[in-house]
Amino acid sequence: MGKKIMACLMAVLLLCGSVGALAAAPETTSQSVCVMDADTGEILFEKDAQTQLPMASITKVMTALITLENGDLEATTTATAEALATVDLESTRVGFEVGEQLTIDELMYCMLVDSANDAANILAAAVGGTVENFVAMMNAKAEALGCTHTHFANPNGLDADGHYTCAHDMALITYAANQYPEFAKYSSQVSYTLPSDNVIESGWEIYTKVDMLDQSKETYDDRVYAAKTGWTTNAHNTFVACAKTKDESNFIVTLLNCPVKNGIFTETTALLDYAEAEYPVITVAADDYKKAAKAAAKQAGAKLDTDALQDFTIRLPKGMTQKDLAYTCEAAETDAQLHVTIAKDSQAAYQKETGLDGAQTLVSVPIELKQAVKEPEGSAAAAVTAEGSSGGGPIHALQHALDGLPELVRDVIMVVAVVVGAIVLMLVLLFLLGLYRQIKNRKNKKNRKHKRNHMR
Repeated sequence: MGKKIMACLMAVLLLCGSVGALAAAPETTSQSVCVMDADTGEILFEKDAQTQLPMASITKVMTALITLENGDLEATTTATAEALATVDLESTRVGFEVGEQLTIDELMYCMLVDSANDAANILAAAVGGTVENFVAMMNAKAEALGCTHTHFANPNGLDADGHYTCAHDMALITYAANQYPEFAKYSSQVSYTLPSDNVIESGWEIYTKVDMLDQSKETYDDRVYAAKTGWTTNAHNTFVACAKTKDESNFIVTLLNCPVKNGIFTETTALLDYAEAEYPVITVAADDYKKAAKAAAKQAGAKLDTDALQDFTIRLPKGMTQKDLAYTCEAAETDAQLHVTIAKDSQAAYQKETGLDGAQTLVSVPIELKQAVKEPEGSAAAAVTAEGSSGGGPIHALQHALDGLPELVRDVIMVVAVVVGAIVLMLVLLFLLGLYRQIKNRKNKKNRKHKRNHMR
């Protein structure tokens, strides 16, 4: 009996040890970090990613986005005094002169390869009419993208009051800019030679500050195909990078407040290695989430056309499966969005791995409805745990209750709780076994007594 009890205890302990056994994220000196799936926009990992910090020249990613959305790359513009007046002469610049005529295409190369602040301002004046109007366009776009900790004061990134972002918001901005192939065309170049114009002759060559793009540099990484650095005395080193791995996976990495220049490169490589190895793509078949989607749609007051459901893909940390997912329906008149989140019972383990609470939408799946939306049952959107989810077991409940405690303390409490639970369970089993034996003995005695009486 003793050996059986020990075997049970070991099995329970091994089960407990599997909880939270996901690989740890790499340590970074950068204060604020975000890793995104560049194909879907799904946030995979964050570290202090909502903290407002100065952004330096990665500001120019938004300047590029506004220009790509609203400008004509083949158009010619003229550098104005207003555009050049606010550019610090000690900052990075090409040295354009008032009256110099340039194409938008040339200015984009100068801004994203050389990080030229004068090029950024000339672009802003050309696209926005004035630099001030262009900055207003930048802030409006940030709001439209869902940025909640970002505000722009200029188009170049020089330190200024009210000029800040966070790693999460920069991932959203970079994702939007990366939808334009021209963004990668400009921000992937190691060097660029300016053509002649009405002021200079051809032959002026500028070079990138992104060592990860240059094969001659120690920190070169062939996965990175578009990137932008930033640095000021207040912001320190900042960085955004778009990368494609050998298996065709696409990632975006954003870093803020890194104390050393090469740190933005080495930490980006480490984060790409981590994302590539630890966040596999999972395909969720329509049949596997049909019941949960139908229930979510019903609680949103809609009737789902289950025949129109499609498989979808999502990235989850190793060790997590589709059973760890939950669904919320947001219904319109004739169609709807199914928001995929992490089930409550799995959020503690997910947060430990990713830095995210799991309650936010990971991906949104378009779904079709059979009829117009009715009055919702209770609320317009209701979360429904995926069919087959692990449910509200005591281990998950305890994990949820321990959220916020130091990891070592949580682990010790979990082990003690499991051991105590196992001991209590074994005692209950022994008690029931003893009770069973007592009942059996009483029955045997009664049978023997009855037999003796019968023989008399």
